[in-house]
Amino acid sequence: MPHPNPNLRRAPVQQRSADRLARILDACAGLLDETGYEQLSTRDVALRAEVPIGSVYRFFSNKRALVEALALRNLDLYAERITARLGSLPADDWRGAIDAVLDEYLAMKRTVPGFTLVDFGPPSPAASSAGDGGPKST
Repeated sequence: MPHPNPNLRRAPVQQRSADRLARILDACAGLLDETGYEQLSTRDVALRAEVPIGSVYRFFSNKRALVEALALRNLDLYAERITARLGSLPADDWRGAIDAVLDEYLAMKRTVPGFTLVDFGPPSPAASSAGDGGPKST
């Protein structure tokens, strides 16, 4: 069972809201693959998900919270996949367990939208440039 997502401003109660949230996260994942994190915008996510921008902000305060929620969804999916794989292995097969863990991770990198860039956490910030509040080079 997925754990509560601390990045959500409001958790969906009705199935319709849960479906809308899933569309938003799916749109975010697809856009991450196409444009990367720096170019990702909540407006583009809303357009791709075919929801009003207010729906995105109803769930998320900003793009980082959106990507962090996607990372948690990825972690839940990974845990489900690992649990299923490990359930079919003998308890003493540690080599098989390691193979299963690595195989599932690599399979998700290849097949799950957005997982290449955002596996279990948002990407690290890009190198700072002058004027963005980061360290300045001399």
